[in-house]
Amino acid sequence: MKRTLTLLLLALIGTALSACQRDRAPADLSPLPSVLPDPSSAGAYICDYGDAGIPAKAVELMTGLSADLEWSGHFDLGLVPVATANLCEVSNRNDPAQGAVLEIYLADLGEEWKGNVFDKRLRAGGTPMPELLPDAIGVYWAGPTADYGPVRGKANPFNEARAYLFRNGTEIGIRLKHGAAGRDNAADVLALMKLIAPTLMPGT
Repeated sequence: MKRTLTLLLLALIGTALSACQRDRAPADLSPLPSVLPDPSSAGAYICDYGDAGIPAKAVELMTGLSADLEWSGHFDLGLVPVATANLCEVSNRNDPAQGAVLEIYLADLGEEWKGNVFDKRLRAGGTPMPELLPDAIGVYWAGPTADYGPVRGKANPFNEARAYLFRNGTEIGIRLKHGAAGRDNAADVLALMKLIAPTLMPGT
């Protein structure tokens, strides 16, 4: 009798697991868009303000979130930007304890930032970006980060990736803290940088 109940329980568990696997949508491995969406389209951007924002579709693909996606922040590219602006944070509304899964920022850090921080990211093993903008240098990588650069050979359970672009004392940072599983997370942060840099980086 006990053996029969055990077998029945195992069968029920197996059926439930199979159903969960069937219900789970496969990862969307589509590449990020290569052009910006029409700004007049509703929901095309997040963290938008005036002419600056982050393409929503790109964010959905790289985080794996869609209906669960929640965001806060905006970009102010005016002559005297608001101190609390120029930071966009994306999170999972169903997992608030997780914190931000993606952060994108624009910061005026000064030329000394290049020697103190940016060059260290390259020396630590970050991959140099192709030239995205005149006189700009960039670096990106997939994996965890310690101090100012990537940690090679360390497990990456959250599919983290980083991308930074620096020019004339200003930096755009993309910190993907929880990327979509199965995607090329480094390619995602690079593709997003290509999309947003011409709008966010001053002097373009």
